Amino acid sequence: MPPRARRAALTPFAALAAGAGLATVLLHAVAVGTARGQRLDDAGRRLLPAGDLSPADAATQRLLDTVSVSSLALLGVAIMLVAVLRDRPWLAAGAGTAVLGANLTTQAIKAGVDRPDLVDGTGTIPGAFPSGHVTVAASLALALVLVAPPALRWTAALAGGAYAAGIGVAVLALGWHRPSEVIGAYLVATAWTALVAAVLIGARGPGELGASAGRTRRAGAVAAAALAIAFVVVVAVAAERRLDVSRVVGDRTTLTAAAVVCVAVGSALVAIITRMLQGLRVSRRGRRAG
Repeated sequence: MPPRARRAALTPFAALAAGAGLATVLLHAVAVGTARGQRLDDAGRRLLPAGDLSPADAATQRLLDTVSVSSLALLGVAIMLVAVLRDRPWLAAGAGTAVLGANLTTQAIKAGVDRPDLVDGTGTIPGAFPSGHVTVAASLALALVLVAPPALRWTAALAGGAYAAGIGVAVLALGWHRPSEVIGAYLVATAWTALVAAVLIGARGPGELGASAGRTRRAGAVAAAALAIAFVVVVAVAAERRLDVSRVVGDRTTLTAAAVVCVAVGSALVAIITRMLQGLRVSRRGRRAG
């Protein structure tokens, strides 16, 4: 592929990575660094009553229990395996880098940036921005989109996006996080996924993100479909047990609005990444992008 065509293919991903990174900085500056932003952010956070969790809250917490270091490792390796089965070892490394980079970035921000005391004398709060749980879910969802064969990419986006959105609503419903902390996690995961896509296109060409042929293509498609089904099963089981979550969110109009905004932002970012990946056109020899 000519260098100019390769640059044209990677530029949108590099721009998205930079834009998502800048948006994360601006979101923190406004929602965390100003009194007005803190008040608005706090309005979208639910304060749980003292005492034992209600059945709805306990059910919601079980959804969050699906997010752990072990789940991050197991699902991350499974997602990388999809790329390996598609005969895309560099894509496997890229997916692992995106997941690891997003989660390390979130932990670094959480460790290095406190929430200043600007409203009602609540004091500083370390490790709030962005949400670690949501970063895990969003980074895995976007990594699945990254490695999925083009024919299954929108299915992967729907399944992974639903899981990431469910985790975002759950941390709001339990009062673990504020809306900015959920959106910040979506932005961090998006920035890393877009950056990895740009690097892969620059180094390997768009063929690394396109369809493979023959037996490896079929194996990768089967693996991607299995992972997508697994995500759907997790979301479906969680939703079946958490029809009560809608009642939790319905307790407060502001919380409902915050949940809608978070779901809309997360879904839009997943859709943008998916659409950009699907927009890559690869010739039969994998040397040309349109």
